[in-house]
Amino acid sequence: MNSNKNTSMKNILAAVCILCLFMVSGNLSAQDAHFSQFNTTPLQINPAQTGVFDGTFRLSNNYRTQWSGLGKGYSTIHVAADAPLGKGKLGTNFFGVGLLIYQDKAGSAGFSNTVIEASASYVAAMDNDANHYFAIGFQAGLNQMGLDLSKTTWDSQWNGDAFDPTLPSQDLVQLEQFTYLDFNGGVLYYYVPDGINSISLGASIAHIGSPNVSFYARQETPLRSKISVHGSSEISLTSENITWINPRFLVSLQGKQKEIIVGALVKNKIQIKSEYTKYKKEAFFSLGALYRVQDALILATRFDYYKFGLGISYDINTSGLRKLTGSASAWEFNLSFITPVLRGRKEQNFNKMPKFL
Repeated sequence: MNSNKNTSMKNILAAVCILCLFMVSGNLSAQDAHFSQFNTTPLQINPAQTGVFDGTFRLSNNYRTQWSGLGKGYSTIHVAADAPLGKGKLGTNFFGVGLLIYQDKAGSAGFSNTVIEASASYVAAMDNDANHYFAIGFQAGLNQMGLDLSKTTWDSQWNGDAFDPTLPSQDLVQLEQFTYLDFNGGVLYYYVPDGINSISLGASIAHIGSPNVSFYARQETPLRSKISVHGSSEISLTSENITWINPRFLVSLQGKQKEIIVGALVKNKIQIKSEYTKYKKEAFFSLGALYRVQDALILATRFDYYKFGLGISYDINTSGLRKLTGSASAWEFNLSFITPVLRGRKEQNFNKMPKFL
């Protein structure tokens, strides 16, 4: 009996927490999804990064689950594909094209946010040696937000003894689902002197025009524009180019909300070869930590082999939310695929592209 009561109280507490976040933060829908492995979601961070990678085609898939201690918490699925176009045909310049799809789900009320965006960029060399590059990018897409009101109860449905879902809710929410256009833009600078070391700096603005995202028919709730500044680097620590350090940072400002992530991973090259054949491939193993200011310590690892990469991170919450629930951690997984440039084409394509993953 006590166990059932405790479970019931926990569910009520979770519902209250989710509802408070929904109301106080300017609608739960007015906050963007975020990823700890932001280097694996380049199109979501900055459309100028479209097509900027060492390869001919890139596919990246992310799954994140967080706040499992608060009811159903959050879960986010992210899929993006992009490719460079015109390499070797436009001098030292090229275009990038891509498609981004992700979906957020949160809470027992069935809140969902589905995003589909097309992304394009233009990348131009700034010097004759094609070491310095500048890119500009733009995104346009559709966002659909929704609630499943059949899973909710309201005070007007209390009949004195229990909640009666057959009673009219008399709630203010009048839209269970709506769709709006969204636009993003960004710029990127990167420097690759030798195809081994690299550095990049970028800035972007999301939700240009601040579209209305209110579930209330007579209320305006603008999705505030988000400004992001980000940077990353890959620096070889040995003359044999066996070990690299990959520092990175992300600063995002959206209304009163801010997100600051800073940290680094150490990457090591591993030779995978057969004693009986000529088979030999290089693999890379990365391990490190990042910190989301006033929120979480992020432990991250990654393994890259040939065309494939697997990244895993775990957020250890350090905010007051941990005290409320006992646990507010997050798991995040990334699976990526990059088609490499063939050796002959690589010589023709001149580009010493950065390896941000």
